[in-house]
This record gives sequence, C-alpha cells and structure tokens, in this order.
Amino acid sequence: MKMLHCAIIDDNRLDRMLLEEYISRHNFLKIAGSFHSAVESLEIIRKGHIDLLFIDVDMPVINGIDFLKSLQNPPHCIFVTVHPEFAIDAFDIQAIDYLLKPVKQDRFDRAIQRTLELFEIKAKAVEYSHLFQNDFLMIKEGTAVSKVNIHEILYLEALTNYTKIITPRKNYITLNNLKNFLDHLPVDRFLRIHRSYAVAIDKIQGLDGNDLVIAEHRLPLGKTYRYEVKRLIKA
Repeated sequence: MKMLHCAIIDDNRLDRMLLEEYISRHNFLKIAGSFHSAVESLEIIRKGHIDLLFIDVDMPVINGIDFLKSLQNPPHCIFVTVHPEFAIDAFDIQAIDYLLKPVKQDRFDRAIQRTLELFEIKAKAVEYSHLFQNDFLMIKEGTAVSKVNIHEILYLEALTNYTKIITPRKNYITLNNLKNFLDHLPVDRFLRIHRSYAVAIDKIQGLDGNDLVIAEHRLPLGKTYRYEVKRLIKA
C-alpha cells in the first residue's frame, strides 16, 4: 500500500491529538497537516497534497460539509463529529465514513480499512465490470470472469461510487454505486438497511440491538431504515 498523506481539521485541540495518535499506529498513513479551521488548511489541500482528510462538521467560519462542497477537487474524507444528524449530508458528498466522538480505536480502524479498500479499488478500477443475466451476475476482474448466483449474495456495501458484493466464498467489486446496483436486483430479495448497506432478505438471521446479523457479520441499521427492517423481521 502506498503512503497516504492525511490532514486533520478540527477546532478542538484534544480531538486533533487523539486522531494524530490513532493515525500514527498505521504505518501507511502520514500526517501532512493538522489544522484548527478549514481556512488554515486551504493551501495544502488546493495543492493536491492530501489523500485523506479527517474533518469535523461544526467549526469556525465554515462547517466541514460546506467546506468540502466548496472545493473543486476535494480529497477523500472521513468526518469525525459529535453531530449524528449530518451523516446523510456527509454521505451525499461521498464521505468514506462518519465517526461519532468520542472515537474508539477499533471504530477508527474500521474506517481505515474501508479507506484501504476504496484506494485499492481505485487503483485497478478499469479492471472491473459486471453484467446481469437472469439470476446470475457476471463479474469481470482483470482477465478473470466470475459467475455469481444472486442467491449467494449476503449483503452489499457502498464504497463511495463503488459497490462491494459479499458472498460466503468471496467478495467482489462492481463499478456502480449502491443505489444503481440495487436497481438491477429483484426488489423482493434485497433491502436497504443503511446508507452504506443493503442485505439479502433471506439471509437475515436476526437483530441484536440496532445491528442486523447475517452469518458472522453484524451490520448497523440506519435510523431512516430501522422501522421498515424491524417491521419486516416481525412479519
């Protein structure tokens, strides 16, 4: 994995220090700047020196979401905030993840894993393609073509403009965002449960709090989808 140059934007010094500590535990992440406000970071971001941005929402002068929208070519970003209510806005501008403070190391590490998967996908994006054929999905990865039975799919995960397909045997990538990918699947077999996840209905094993259990996987239920999922399971 190539070195990823990171920047932190947060008006809380202690929160910046915590992120700096977490980042330092990953040898492929390098902190290129740590800033009190978005305005302070403009020069380094406009020069294109940042691969990954950790940014708060509520900050002086301009909030994190409006700041990202103002950039012509914004870097990939992970939001770190105390405000859960802005998650939809963040994912609308292609945030990789949305972390709520106080951030625990394991939750931070999961966000970094998602980031790694995204950068790996981008590095070989031209190698991926797919074709729907009745109950099968033909997925091309480089010179290899895999025939995946739609019944084998456990769940789908959104990675910005890509979709990760999880099956018991192997995971796949398709160059389609989650919404567009779902449009090609049988509506009675798959259910959106979160901005980042959709699941095969017949693979649902149950609920554990606000997590959905599928095989050995636990997936978060988004607030927007929680009622519909619980109604379906109780039916």
